[in-house]
Amino acid sequence: MRVRYEGGILVQDLLKEVILDPVRKTPGSIVSHGHMDHLTSGGIMTPQTLEVLKVRRGGTGQALPYGKEIDLNGFRVVLKDAGHVFGSAMVRVDDLLYTGDFNPEGGSTCGKARPEFVQSLIVDATYGRPGYNFPPKKDVESDLLNWLEMELASGPVALAGYEFGKSQELISLVNRLGVEVAVSDRIADLADIYLRHGIDLRYRRLSSLTEEERKDPRAYVLPPGWLRPPAMFDFTRRYGVDAQFPLSDHADFEDLMDFILACRPRRVYTAFSNAKELAKAVDRRLRIKSEALLTR
Repeated sequence: MRVRYEGGILVQDLLKEVILDPVRKTPGSIVSHGHMDHLTSGGIMTPQTLEVLKVRRGGTGQALPYGKEIDLNGFRVVLKDAGHVFGSAMVRVDDLLYTGDFNPEGGSTCGKARPEFVQSLIVDATYGRPGYNFPPKKDVESDLLNWLEMELASGPVALAGYEFGKSQELISLVNRLGVEVAVSDRIADLADIYLRHGIDLRYRRLSSLTEEERKDPRAYVLPPGWLRPPAMFDFTRRYGVDAQFPLSDHADFEDLMDFILACRPRRVYTAFSNAKELAKAVDRRLRIKSEALLTR
């Protein structure tokens, strides 16, 4: 089996081939999740990601639920939860696993990425540089909610999160406090998909609030750009933010190394940011042959 980057991650075995996360519309491709740097039309993806595609970009695709195996160009293909965002998938192609963006810790609105025994592993290297490590997610979540409770005593609080994934995670976390959450319409459009798939998120659209209601203590979940002056709802006390929390939806360096070891691959391909650093670490520490794909 050969793996290389050619406008996407191309997997070939004799006359069989499939492309993963292509950069443009590619019928018969496989799309791992709904972030804009991965999301393209025409491919195979989870039902959740297909709905996200329709809201974010428009377009069409083929829905494939987690765990259902199909034949694709002669390959056996199955999607597994990647733990990155709602609907995100790792892709198993015969005895090869492509993680896409993934997280073994999972999140409030998605499951966890679990290792699979494979011959070949293509792993996302976003935090693949030694030293890129995060505190345990449960500790970060606890710190954020404790800070939020204290700040709400003084009035409304704005939390910044990407419109898909991080914002819905924040809604879910704030719901634990029983505090009302208001969100931008774009964030709400995507959160509505979560509701249709049985994920309990409680929020109001900011556009539905009266002027008087906007003064009440509540948490706002907004796109990051809205917190920079001039902004429609600028609740920051200075040009910046009051607090930052490393609430990541990616595997950190040690997570990556542990995951790779647990998959027991004979060969590892690293992809995207810090691919060279991770490949070198896998070679040296795990003694597994590793190659950085040229994805840029």
